[in-house]
Amino acid sequence: TLKGGLLVFDLHERERNVGKLAANTGRALEVHGIPAVPSPEAVVPTVTAATDPALQGLINIPLPPPPNDAVPEGSVGGRAIIGRVRMESIAVDAPIVKIGLMRKGDGYVWQTADRAVGFHEDSAIPGGSTGNAVFSGHISSINEGDVFRRLPQIAVGDTIRVTVEKTSTYRVSDKLVVSPQDSWVMNQTAAPIATFITCVPDGVYSHRLIVVADLVKG
Repeated sequence: TLKGGLLVFDLHERERNVGKLAANTGRALEVHGIPAVPSPEAVVPTVTAATDPALQGLINIPLPPPPNDAVPEGSVGGRAIIGRVRMESIAVDAPIVKIGLMRKGDGYVWQTADRAVGFHEDSAIPGGSTGNAVFSGHISSINEGDVFRRLPQIAVGDTIRVTVEKTSTYRVSDKLVVSPQDSWVMNQTAAPIATFITCVPDGVYSHRLIVVADLVKG
């Protein structure tokens, strides 16, 4: 939201009073087997396209297209996946989708990524020779997941790999906590860096954790 000339990057406004996510549980499916060896009277000749010409026209029939409302492969939360973020030191491996600004009240807020890391589409291209590539993700959201749940555990010196068309390697150089009004952390830079943003503390979401990483291999 624009307040006093600053863009408020409120990544978690809808989750103000939401606690920890409950673990989903599932039920195992019992698969009943079919006897591998049928009784002699149940044995029937094997019929193939070679033995039955009527079957030859059924070879290589294409599958029908998916229904119109089907989510296509390579998408999450209704957005196309454009790459992945990998932070091995904290076991993060998540898809990347593009996000942009949306109008809210008398200002603008950033969209949020559903179970993915959001790449701010007006920021620098990851792995480029200059600029700040900005990414954000939820620390916890009952509706949109927690891809950056472990981001507070990352340490200066840790490696981050971003794959968007090509894989770029970054090394964490700084961590800081700022207020939602401190949108300067998304400003463009002369040096090639990446900035990763999430809300803190978990369950309160009053501030923003900023992880800055320098490009070491584009």
